[in-house]
Amino acid sequence: MTSVEWYETANVDDQKSGARKRQLLIGSLFFLTSFFLAQSVVFEAAVPFSVPFWAIIRSKYKEYAKFVLIGGLIGCYFLGFGQVLILALQIGMYECIQRFRYWQLPQSIAVSLAVLIVQVLWQGVMHQGLPPVLVQFYVGCEVALALIMTLFMQVLFVNSYEWFTSHWTYERLGSALVVFAAMLTGMQAVVVSYFSLPIFLLQLLICFGASVGSVPLATVIGAVLGALIGVAKLSFTGMLSVATLTGLCAGMGARAGRFGVAIGSILPSVFFLFYDATLPLDSVYFTSIAIGSLVFLVLPKSYSDKVRNKLFPQREEVLLARQHWLTEHVTFKLEHFQHFVHFMKELVFERFMTAPVAVKEEVAPMNTCLSCFRHDRCWGAQNNGMDKLMTDWFHMKGVGKESSIHRVEEQIRYKCVKATKIFEELETELYRERINGQYFHGKKMIALQLRDMSNHLNQLIAEMKEETISFVSVEKDIIQRLKDAHIECFQLDVLSNKAGARKIVCALAPARVNWEEDTTVAERMILPILYDIFEEPFEIDKVVACDVPFRHIQVSFRSAISFEVEYDIYSMSKDATLYSGDSHALFQLHPGLFAILLSDGMGQSKEAQHESRKLIHLMRECLNFNMNPETAMHTLHYVMSLKQQDDMYATLDFALVDLQHGDLWSWKAGGMSTYILRGKEVLKVESNAAPVGFLSISAVEAEKRKLKAGDVILMHSDGLFSSIADWDEQEESFLAFAQQVASTNKTIQDKLTTIMQSFQSYYAIEDDCTVLMLEVTHVVPTWAVFKPAQYSMSKSS
Repeated sequence: MTSVEWYETANVDDQKSGARKRQLLIGSLFFLTSFFLAQSVVFEAAVPFSVPFWAIIRSKYKEYAKFVLIGGLIGCYFLGFGQVLILALQIGMYECIQRFRYWQLPQSIAVSLAVLIVQVLWQGVMHQGLPPVLVQFYVGCEVALALIMTLFMQVLFVNSYEWFTSHWTYERLGSALVVFAAMLTGMQAVVVSYFSLPIFLLQLLICFGASVGSVPLATVIGAVLGALIGVAKLSFTGMLSVATLTGLCAGMGARAGRFGVAIGSILPSVFFLFYDATLPLDSVYFTSIAIGSLVFLVLPKSYSDKVRNKLFPQREEVLLARQHWLTEHVTFKLEHFQHFVHFMKELVFERFMTAPVAVKEEVAPMNTCLSCFRHDRCWGAQNNGMDKLMTDWFHMKGVGKESSIHRVEEQIRYKCVKATKIFEELETELYRERINGQYFHGKKMIALQLRDMSNHLNQLIAEMKEETISFVSVEKDIIQRLKDAHIECFQLDVLSNKAGARKIVCALAPARVNWEEDTTVAERMILPILYDIFEEPFEIDKVVACDVPFRHIQVSFRSAISFEVEYDIYSMSKDATLYSGDSHALFQLHPGLFAILLSDGMGQSKEAQHESRKLIHLMRECLNFNMNPETAMHTLHYVMSLKQQDDMYATLDFALVDLQHGDLWSWKAGGMSTYILRGKEVLKVESNAAPVGFLSISAVEAEKRKLKAGDVILMHSDGLFSSIADWDEQEESFLAFAQQVASTNKTIQDKLTTIMQSFQSYYAIEDDCTVLMLEVTHVVPTWAVFKPAQYSMSKSS
């Protein structure tokens, strides 16, 4: 065994030992409580307080039920064997009533009914008929006291986790005093020489209450305990006066510290010793309160501080901490928004006064052509292709290839007798179309930017509102949804709230479901709730059974990443030069979203490389500032057109792969088709949008495709296909090679290399070329991998 394994084993053993000690301590406390409740005497008659106590512990703390049963039976044994038999019959009757499937009575009614049935039968047998009226009165009192005590215990004994999480209300505090008073009535016989246990505990509790809550709490404790003990002893007014005045004087002495509390708690007893000789204020009483005061003085001050913080939490410190967090949070949000605005200003307005560039798409006869005698030959029925030549001219002007422009112009001069005027008019028309495209596209771009800025501001303002700016705003929403679904979650922590990387820990009380053996409830009920709130899938990370500070289950949830992407890149430049006009970037925006960028600058020069790389860089900046992809595409389309370099632009093929839902979102600005290989099926994603900076078409729409495990995504630049051979034929060959290789068990690097080698053996690549290949597969969680050999070895060790 290694040192790490030994340490982990020792740590587990220590935890188990601590859990056993804690269970034994709590069990002993419940044993003593049940023992003294069984000996409680009210109106000089035994009362069945053990039955309500058994009912509560049996339903909420099953592991301690045996301690309660043993303590109650032993306590009744000191009152007589008949009382033991009565308690056993009442508990048995209660269990029969609760297990009867044809009705479901409230717990308090079931307890009182069990007490009534057993006592009626018992007294009927003892008196061989109808018992006397006094006995019937005592039976009715027992039933009423059992009902009342059950209600008080239901308020006091909450679920185990609520002892540490919920606040102590006045109702719960009053219930605790009632139960404690019932225990004190059962301690009357515990007197050792000059020491009385109930008087000692009464004095200690009053002093402790004065130290915690000053006059109000100490007075309430003295009044409630004094009244209940006085009623039990048939001496209501005397003990009530002594206990209430003791609490009042102890609370008033709290200003002088702990000694003031101790001295103030003794003075009323000294006063009543001389004032009322009928009260049982003897040497046993004074010895017990003196010992109680001394024990209070030696108690650590931290005990009273903890109880005071629980009963009367200091909200000022919490508010100051939250205010400090609020200041830092809002400052961070404002700084982030300021950086965003600065980025937008530099992106758009820094180049606002530069020369525009646009393109003409549809061509109509020029004015020069309308007045020409050869109009019918060029544009009429005898059309000799002038419209196609002018369309090619507009296109080549946008492409920026001088050789192609020169070739088209030579063809126009060959067919047109007024070529000079035609070129002037074409230039004017091109300029006008560029201005119009720039104007309309600019308005759309500004509108999209304002929409994103508005979203930023709305989010910031919403977070600054009082109802949303909170440490637990999201946690409260989740807890409320769980309560509506009747899921007992007493603690929930959102460790991370970042999209795609959320982590949530939920502490559940195993009251109704055995969470250690089955997590079906968490999978079928909690996961859909988290999906509705965050609109993303979740999965169970781990389930841990904890015994500290009480028995509960911790279920950890995290954002579910259903798919993963493996990719490879094939890139080459024309004639193996240092500069390539193609640029690409593949990166994760967050664990659930994968981004793909492919740009092709016009030409093979250093300027083309700079243009495509600049476009990739600006797009990444936009995405890092949480800009909407559609807004980012339109913004870059507009900004790249406002540049001083003539006839320079670049295509952009942008795709997002949603790894949580399995979706592919594609935006194309002059990019080539994207292929999705799914077995023998091929899905194509195409777009007619112009390249970035090419303003003839300003619409950049998103295309969505659903992905499946095993899909292969192929993206490429236009340099893959030769301009000499037929493009459709090249595309078919490329896809055929890709389908043959995609189904093999090779690595993705070998697959892409094989595809390109096979393709180049038939067609030559004469331009800069970049091919991106991505394989989409399911994420296999670690818990789904089962290895019998390892399992058997771990079990045997």
